[in-house]
Amino acid sequence: MKKIIAVLVTTTFLSSCASIIKGKNQTINITTSNGKNIQATVFSKNGMLDTELPRVISVARDSQDITIRVKGDKCHTETVSVAQSRIEPWFWGNLLTGGILGSSTDYGTGAMWKYDNNVNVNVTEKSKCSK
Repeated sequence: MKKIIAVLVTTTFLSSCASIIKGKNQTINITTSNGKNIQATVFSKNGMLDTELPRVISVARDSQDITIRVKGDKCHTETVSVAQSRIEPWFWGNLLTGGILGSSTDYGTGAMWKYDNNVNVNVTEKSKCSK
């Protein structure tokens, strides 16, 4: 009987590992390939963010990829980079420990997903640029 109680308590504490350990949001460091500042638009579950890169942003974890569009101007060509969403390894811990409740919590909150912590976007300078 003590073993059954111990297993139930352990399973309860390990349930929703990704939600507890990693949270619903993630910060991503977005840098530029040439190291210079550039205007860009970031599209994520949070919506659309017009910003200047490089920058650290906070996004909601989601199965949807994040698209980063570098705005074209007189010196730069418009480019698009994607931060792909992948399953967070902590999510598998829930399934292995029998945490159906925990894994469904991670799924419902989006905590089962993750992005790379660092994303480098390609910035292409035009050959003839009049600054």
